[in-house]
Amino acid sequence: MSLLDSIFGGGAETTASVEQQDDQRYAILLNAGPDQTPVAGNGFNYATELAAAGYEVELYLDGEATKWPATYAENPDHPFHDEWDRIVRSGILAGACGYCANAFDVADAYDDADAELLSDATDHAPEIAQLADDGYELLTIG
Repeated sequence: MSLLDSIFGGGAETTASVEQQDDQRYAILLNAGPDQTPVAGNGFNYATELAAAGYEVELYLDGEATKWPATYAENPDHPFHDEWDRIVRSGILAGACGYCANAFDVADAYDDADAELLSDATDHAPEIAQLADDGYELLTIG
């Protein structure tokens, strides 16, 4: 590949890199709850940006992040609500840890939320090793 091709993205290698992008998968494990809005906002942004670029993305709510559906139900003007709606509508939101949602007493919020609990009150979710086995790059935010 010539220097100009490497700078301007010409040649067969560009096609290969686009094909690799289609194969890349990201599981974003968000642990930042409403008390860490800027950190969670970054996680929401990373998820939507990766998805918009054509990557397969799944966002998981874990730990205090399981509080987000209840927070947005109670306060639709909370920061990043528009980004949250985009995540829900796009199907990026894979679900939330049922163990954590129960521990933080927000499991009932999932009855009316556009998110599902991936486990009950006794099991943690998602299964990180399974995500890695399925080829997901794991990104932990929070």
